[in-house]
Amino acid sequence: MSEANTDIDVIHSWSAPRSLSTSLMYSFAQRDDTEVLDEPLYAYFLKVTGAKRPYRDAVLSNMECDGNKVVKDIIFGPGEKKFRYCKHMAKQHLPGLTDELMKRGKHFILIRNPIEILPSFDEHVPSSFLELGLGDLVSLYSELSRLGKPPPVIDAADLRTDPEV
Repeated sequence: MSEANTDIDVIHSWSAPRSLSTSLMYSFAQRDDTEVLDEPLYAYFLKVTGAKRPYRDAVLSNMECDGNKVVKDIIFGPGEKKFRYCKHMAKQHLPGLTDELMKRGKHFILIRNPIEILPSFDEHVPSSFLELGLGDLVSLYSELSRLGKPPPVIDAADLRTDPEV
């Protein structure tokens, strides 16, 4: 058994739902040096907002619901790999989370044309500005910029066209 690594480089991907971030997440998951976390703040989001989802009870019973504990023990906790890739939904960054989430790690924002998101999103949840989290992406960009860490913004269409670049 290998020793736990306490000096993990954390990469935060922030996006709106249906932004093709899952494809990117699977690419990172193929790497031997990278651990992937898929929406680690999701249970916290469901608990705090009361958002109704068909799978709500399963998520709440299987994931940590304390957002600050998720940040401290899961996102920035020890692990076995050099990198930890966290796929986040921007709307899950709620008030009350520790500032460490934004201050630590490397962040980027993945965007997609909302016209391409809406038809797919409507199949799962009725579309609204709040549900899509587009305003949250702008807030995250502003917050990271205030911290002196303006994140790169990547268009999912560019990523699909030329992922190596």
